[in-house]
Amino acid sequence: LTSLPYCTDFHLISLLPMKASIHCRIVLQLIISLAVIIICSKVAVGTSTTSSNRPMKTETAAPKVETVPIRLCFSDVDGTLVHYPADAPHRDSDDDGSSSSNSNPLVFLPPSSTGMRGIISSRTLRLAQHLRSEGCVRLILVSGMRGTTLLKRLPFLPRADAYACDAGGRIFYPVDCSDCGDYDGPIIQPVEYQGASSKDLEPFGIVEDEEWRGRMQNIDAAGEDGYVDEISAEKRRGLLWDFARTLQSQGFVLDFKGYSTCFRVNRKQQKEYVVDDAKFASLMELIPPDGLATSVNLGCVDFYPSISGKRNACRYLAGKFVASDEGLNDLLSKRAVCICDDDNDLEMALACRHAFIPGITSESMRQTIDGNPGHFTVTEDAAKGIVETAATEEALTGALAMISSEAAASQS
Repeated sequence: LTSLPYCTDFHLISLLPMKASIHCRIVLQLIISLAVIIICSKVAVGTSTTSSNRPMKTETAAPKVETVPIRLCFSDVDGTLVHYPADAPHRDSDDDGSSSSNSNPLVFLPPSSTGMRGIISSRTLRLAQHLRSEGCVRLILVSGMRGTTLLKRLPFLPRADAYACDAGGRIFYPVDCSDCGDYDGPIIQPVEYQGASSKDLEPFGIVEDEEWRGRMQNIDAAGEDGYVDEISAEKRRGLLWDFARTLQSQGFVLDFKGYSTCFRVNRKQQKEYVVDDAKFASLMELIPPDGLATSVNLGCVDFYPSISGKRNACRYLAGKFVASDEGLNDLLSKRAVCICDDDNDLEMALACRHAFIPGITSESMRQTIDGNPGHFTVTEDAAKGIVETAATEEALTGALAMISSEAAASQS
């Protein structure tokens, strides 16, 4: 191309009569040179074509996706951290409730009000603390269990930054006993487990979130009477208990002992000649009155105020623990992961950024996982023997890996 002006100039000018003025020759040379320069400039800016006559593509750098670090890990308890195997290992234990039969000793929990006795592995307890220390994450246990059961189990559960029970209707925080001042509540002494540090075993107190409690005590929610165990469901005031009496009038036996902001209908407690399978199945599909909500947990049906529930408790706690201009929904979807297993965890799981599932306990959970590819990680693998406590350990390991990866990405 660089020789084109001169070559073209030579042939065209040679065609002019020898007598043509020198001015004509100069003008023609300038016109030819200008035309060639224009053609060359178009080639340079990318309007030329390849040998296949296709326009040449310009490479554009992919936009950088902003990554925010995960700051919250919500975990269910029963069926997630704590398991109830049919063939539970024999308890060869010390007085503190731990079993010393292998390199990953099991810790045996006290029996629940329904007689079930759970187990949790030492490695589960260690990994939970790694989330808080190495991952710089707030660990929050969110359970459907009653408040009285939570208090009994606290010494055997992972130390957390908050605990929600009563299907999310009550929220508690640990307090340092060395700085309790005039604290006169219960003192929780964690049981020993393999690998526990001295800090992990320090006693702590427990206090309730009064702001959240105030919301639940509204007469259009659960009312105040549920916090007094001696007041029966028949005498408790509040929308929740009005509905409870409606169910009682239909022959359902209610379980409300130890619950303050919810009640449970357990299939095993029903009188068969009053509530058969069909009637109980209809209860599971029942839409409660406005202001109330329901979920299925371990084959039981729970009812509670609609402002409660696991997802709402998680939103509230996200706002407490993470300083951000983002809305509470965005906080969960960007800053939180959860570990869970049952129907009553679904709303919480879908609201969080990712969910780790150590075991699928219902068909609805399976369908939700299938319908949301990429949102769930199922860690159970029966073929490899990864079930129950082993699957829980895999879930915690996966959560810790994701948290560490996101933290590194946010700093790059």
